[in-house]
This record gives sequence, C-alpha cells and structure tokens, in this order.
Amino acid sequence: MYVDPFLDAIRTQVQPESRVQHVLGMLQDLLPRLPDEVTLADVAAGWQLLSQPQEQVESASVAHRRSVYVELAAIAAPWAREPGRLPAAVKAWQLWQEACQKSTEPRLAAMAKTLARELGELQAATTRRG
Repeated sequence: MYVDPFLDAIRTQVQPESRVQHVLGMLQDLLPRLPDEVTLADVAAGWQLLSQPQEQVESASVAHRRSVYVELAAIAAPWAREPGRLPAAVKAWQLWQEACQKSTEPRLAAMAKTLARELGELQAATTRRG
C-alpha cells in the first residue's frame, strides 16, 4: 500500500505537532503490516465506523480517539478511490492488534487493548451488516 501522499497530508493537516508525530509514528508502524489486498479505503472505512460513538457516555480517551478517526478518514478520502470494505478493515485491525499484543515496544504493546476494543466494534458492525 503506497501511503506517502496520505502521510504527507497528515503532516500538513493535523495539529498540534505532538499529535502529528504520534499519529504518524503509529501509522508508520502499522500500515506496512497490512497485506496487499487491504487498501487505504478499507482502513478509512474502519476509521469512519469507529468514529461513531457506541455508548451515550464514553471515556475521554475513547472520545478523543474517535475524533482522531474522523480526521483521519477525512484526510484519507482523496486516496480512497473505491468504497472501503468492512471485512478488510476487520482484517487490518486483527493484524494490528496481534502485532501490538506481541510487541515488546511499550508504545505498541499499550495499543493492544485499544485495538482489541475497536476490533470488537468492527466485528459487531460486520455481523450486523451481514
């Protein structure tokens, strides 16, 4: 998956700089782990779904993550030439969650729980949509 223009757009559109560095770091670690059949459009479809609150009251960290996903989905839109596929987004989150769970790098290991929660949301949505 060629994502350099997307990553460049993050550099110019996301603020503040600390968030840019965090988002870029995570994406540069996680996007290369995806198989060729998973596209940026698929990942963006996952971000779109995960940007929607699942409960009336959510923790501040979950609400913040959802707002980041709104932003990432919007930034990815120009490169998502076809509609994203939710089953492929599930595959992406599964791979990411497994990689983070196995990682010895603290930053990635800490993401495993978040990715597991998000994976559950994506799987539930995939089941509902059949």
